[in-house]
Amino acid sequence: MANVLFKLIKNQCKCSHKHALLYQDSGYCPDCGEYLVKNYYLLRCARCDIKREAKLIWGEIVPKDKFCSNCGSSEYYIEKIDKVNFIDAQYAIYLKEIADNMQTLHPETQIWVEDGDVLKQIECFGQF
Repeated sequence: MANVLFKLIKNQCKCSHKHALLYQDSGYCPDCGEYLVKNYYLLRCARCDIKREAKLIWGEIVPKDKFCSNCGSSEYYIEKIDKVNFIDAQYAIYLKEIADNMQTLHPETQIWVEDGDVLKQIECFGQF
């Protein structure tokens, strides 16, 4: 009981990013200023590998049903996917997660500047 109460209080204290990433896959939260990325996940049966419907409970992805309708197993695993296609749209769950490293979000950028007859290459390494 104390563990459930602790989770409830902990989740109420942090930003839920409710107003962030409504129409894009990454950006800043207007409420707390954190840089967020939208990640997509599928929940699959561990025994027969069929896609199962999932739901979010306190930020955790769990199956809607206790047992797989195909094989009866209660075991499952979560698969992260890059993009959602039409077939997976019914099963996909997305989470708004804080980006850990800005370097991975902004890869090396190269800018070519023409200076007379010589082209010069300027490299920027994620510096803003």
